[in-house]
Amino acid sequence: MTPAATRTSPLFWPLPRVFVLVPAAVILLLTLASTWGHLSWRALDWVHLSSEVGAQARLPVAVAAGAAALVAARFARPTLVFAQRWQPRVERDVPRRHCAVVTGWCLAAYLAGLVPLTVAVAARGAGVPDVSAVAGALVGFASLTVSGYLCGVALRGPLAVPVAIGLVFLLTSLPLVADAWSALALQLPVSPSLGTRESTALGLYRLGYFLLLIVALSWTVAWLVRTPRRVSAAHGLAVAAVAVALVLPHLRPFPLLAYAGDGAEVCDERDGVRYCVHEGHRDELATIVGLAAPVFDAYGLPGAAPAQVRDLSLAGDDGEVLRGVERGVLWVRVYPGWDPYQEVPATAADWLVPDVFRCGSGGVASLAPGAEPSARRAAVVEGLRTWLVSRAQGDPSGAEPFAGVSPDQVRAWIRRDADRLAACEVAPEDLPWRT
Repeated sequence: MTPAATRTSPLFWPLPRVFVLVPAAVILLLTLASTWGHLSWRALDWVHLSSEVGAQARLPVAVAAGAAALVAARFARPTLVFAQRWQPRVERDVPRRHCAVVTGWCLAAYLAGLVPLTVAVAARGAGVPDVSAVAGALVGFASLTVSGYLCGVALRGPLAVPVAIGLVFLLTSLPLVADAWSALALQLPVSPSLGTRESTALGLYRLGYFLLLIVALSWTVAWLVRTPRRVSAAHGLAVAAVAVALVLPHLRPFPLLAYAGDGAEVCDERDGVRYCVHEGHRDELATIVGLAAPVFDAYGLPGAAPAQVRDLSLAGDDGEVLRGVERGVLWVRVYPGWDPYQEVPATAADWLVPDVFRCGSGGVASLAPGAEPSARRAAVVEGLRTWLVSRAQGDPSGAEPFAGVSPDQVRAWIRRDADRLAACEVAPEDLPWRT
């Protein structure tokens, strides 16, 4: 054996290198591929990155569990001379070393794959990391990898690999089915960003659950490889505690997110409308103003524009958001990866025109001659909305029934028929440029 191999062997012993380097390489590539597109996202922040540590782990942790299952099936089966049940060291030392090597390499590869995104957030991101969310995700990664090893010990054959991969992928996907599973999995069904944070109670519960799960899984592995098999009181208590922990979040689900309520606001004013964003989103303020102001100006009706346009990251509670309309506040959600050129004009137009579903057409809008009258009236509302959005996007043409109409014509019509427009009573043939 070469000196170099001797120096590096403790990093792999007692496993052949291929059993850890191949899954580690797959995990690294999967993580880089899934996060590479995020590097150019707008409005990156540490809160979002903290949640992504768990969200991006769904496929990598399934690979890690499959690798652990293969190691257990290959190197812990009782037919091997060094893994006989009567050997005391197999009870704890061999499984522990197997899990440590596989988990260490797979987790290190996953964290290495997150490095480019972390650097991007550090360069221009705002906020602070959510320690409990990150810790829970990493401990969860380790515990789910050990669960793969348990599958290998229990099934003792290659079948353990697909079983472990499928089981872990299912467990990490459950929060997408029901919120209650979020306390028992790596990710939330929603992604928090600046101005919000993961619920502290949920984060701490998840961390405690995964720590308890590692203990229970370790003792269960030791029980399966031991001869004779005797269940200790501590092992039975740990398994029972895991069972209880699985049930509790379903009896009373934890709140997923909480408003952070921190950070100063940065504001600007244009044409009587005050625009404010979280200090971490100051680079987005000019873009928001530049995209919303043309929409309000194109509508032209005095008093129709909101008094304020505010970044949702500044909200302190749900009531403040729900009372936004009556207080003249238009809330705009700024989040990592958002597209202001699409979202800001659309949000501003939605403030000005009635919801098409209120027009009695069930959301159906049509200009066809044979369409229902309600659908034709809804088409006027939807056409006006599209035309307003086009003002901010630099598209002078608009869409029917507003194609080719000058802004002055539209403003004059809105001033004359504002009440009928708000009540969805304007049909296409009522538009002055179509008569």
